[in-house]
Amino acid sequence: MSEASTVAQFQDLKRLREAAAWKLLGADTAALVCTCLLALFPSTGNRQVNAATLHSKLDSILEALRAAGVEPSQPAQGYAGDWVSSGWLRRDFPQGAQEEHFSLTVAAGSALRIVEGWRPSVTDSAGGVRLESRLASVRSLMRELDQLTDDDPQARLASLYAEKAAIEYRIQEVEAGRMTSFDEDRAAERAREIVAQADQLLGDFDRVRDQFETIHLDLRKRLLQHEGSRRELVEQVLDGIDIIRETDAGRAFQAFWNLLLDPSEVSIFEETSRALASRPFASKLSFDERLSLETLKARLLSQATDVHEVRGRFVSGLHAYVRSREYAEQRRIMQLVSQAHRAATALVGHIRPNQEIGLNFDRTSAAVRSLSQWSLHDPEASALAPRIEDHVPELASPEELRHMVLRAEVDMRTIKANVREYLGAVGRASAGDFLKAYPASQGLGTVLGYLQLAIKHGQFEKNQELLEWVGMDGTPRAAWSPRYTMTLECINAIN
Repeated sequence: MSEASTVAQFQDLKRLREAAAWKLLGADTAALVCTCLLALFPSTGNRQVNAATLHSKLDSILEALRAAGVEPSQPAQGYAGDWVSSGWLRRDFPQGAQEEHFSLTVAAGSALRIVEGWRPSVTDSAGGVRLESRLASVRSLMRELDQLTDDDPQARLASLYAEKAAIEYRIQEVEAGRMTSFDEDRAAERAREIVAQADQLLGDFDRVRDQFETIHLDLRKRLLQHEGSRRELVEQVLDGIDIIRETDAGRAFQAFWNLLLDPSEVSIFEETSRALASRPFASKLSFDERLSLETLKARLLSQATDVHEVRGRFVSGLHAYVRSREYAEQRRIMQLVSQAHRAATALVGHIRPNQEIGLNFDRTSAAVRSLSQWSLHDPEASALAPRIEDHVPELASPEELRHMVLRAEVDMRTIKANVREYLGAVGRASAGDFLKAYPASQGLGTVLGYLQLAIKHGQFEKNQELLEWVGMDGTPRAAWSPRYTMTLECINAIN
């Protein structure tokens, strides 16, 4: 490496050291912050969480950490505000929303992927399985690149004939009943590599969205300073939007968006991901990994659609801004400021700073109050609430249960599928029966999901039943609930 390259590398790393991602990894509270962010924004969960849900979930996470001996220094709202200021959380107010929403920033997402890569996985003990998977991916890319960049027709034909011979040999082996099985550990690791690369692709989409926002603000600034015609303004808007397509992340996004426009490719993509999630090797994957694999297309589609909508809003917003009164007013202010600046610059050297010029400038002032009007901070007033005491389970009303469900984010799609499957096999069941047949993967959230369907579609039997489940922390729990029974006729009403 040359001396200039070394200096350039040092400058780049120095800038990165001051970036939000590196600061997260180097923070004294990095373990706590990363634990909370990974729990709030799992790879298979929503990428945006409203403020009420985030504060509620974060409170639960902090309470669990306190029970384990960790003492957080702030309440949930304090941590959320600090993480926004540090550049680890983004605070938005989506169109049509009733409250602000939080999401991970690109920097935080990058840091969390690094942390997840450092954590030991169950396959590391198998000895080289992950390395073999990555080597297979590298070999495949190398062969493809070699074929696509070789301009020798004979070499290309030889390569294609070799592939043809290999395919024909495999066809003969399958026809003869000699099928080579792939080791389940290796298959599971290949699936993990697919999920990991998909998560990186989602990070690229986040980066595209951030670049759109940066370009959007830059274009507004350029439009205010523009001195040419309105036609030139529109051309600047369109040229600025096209800049994003030339970035690496922009090309990755555009390639996937083009894939989404091909119905046959999308169908194959979705069917393949579902088929892989149902294969025997998938049992070696964790629940989140299987869910990531099965919903891969849906997650990529959701994020790509979001980026595409952001781009569309920026384009239409800039066009509307150019034609709006707001633009004319802001442009007039910029012109007045520019004129004043030029006039002041022309007077430099001719007017002394203390010379009277016949103009008065009323500056803003701050209100001054006596110290006796200030109130001292009372630490006890902002002290953390005491730990919640154990409470004897009691009967909850259907109205209370309904409000609890509305406040929870529950995987209703899986719950409904379980209900339809169980009713189709048994014909009659209550919420307690579903919990005995299927694990409560979301703890109390799953319990409330089954209760919601039972209350909505079932028949009240004027007695109670004991609901038993294992919480997400592994602790067995139980609660009494009114008994509602669903029958086979309820299947059609569950959609």
